[in-house]
Amino acid sequence: MLIFDSFPDRAAAERFVAAVKKQFGLGATVHDSPDESSAIGPFPFALFPPVVLVERASIEWDRTLEHFVERFGGEFAGT
Repeated sequence: MLIFDSFPDRAAAERFVAAVKKQFGLGATVHDSPDESSAIGPFPFALFPPVVLVERASIEWDRTLEHFVERFGGEFAGT
């Protein structure tokens, strides 16, 4: 999973998820709290909601998404 956080609001996170699904065909979900997203898998670092989890596809797409998120006001948090 690729982890993105620090979006300005849930609407921005949802726009990012929709764009990821449309442009890259990857699964992605929005979570409103670190506890909710940690239910999928524990993360060893602090996350700032809303949190988006995106399935991994390839190293090239991973790097593209790390920069693509900036359009939506979020940040790449890790994998």
